[in-house]
Amino acid sequence: MPSTRVQPGEAMSETIDVPAFAWYRLHAREAAALGVLLLAFSVLAGVALAHRGGTREVEFTSRPLPAARVYVNRAGMSELAALPGIGPRKAEKIIEARTKAPIMDLASLARAAGGISSANLERMRPYVEFGP
Repeated sequence: MPSTRVQPGEAMSETIDVPAFAWYRLHAREAAALGVLLLAFSVLAGVALAHRGGTREVEFTSRPLPAARVYVNRAGMSELAALPGIGPRKAEKIIEARTKAPIMDLASLARAAGGISSANLERMRPYVEFGP
């Protein structure tokens, strides 16, 4: 490279071209944008946790299936309510309906209860007996 001598009081005539897109500036902008996003996320997460008041316990209850067969025409309310798809209200309806006429099959049981899904009827099939 040839050397250039500059005399005292004389300005350098060489200029450095700076591109319109400078890659070295991009990293600082990306870091700043990432910092702003991280700050916004932290604030939103803090507000959400403060608003909820912490965690909440979820109650889960399940009724065990009866260990033996349930005789629909003689069973009490608790025995009927233990069957899949039958709760206390449907058990009351069944007890009320069987006083008028005995229940002889799953279809009449579903009618007496005011409706039971076919899936629940299939699940309770091994546990019910319709004898006198």
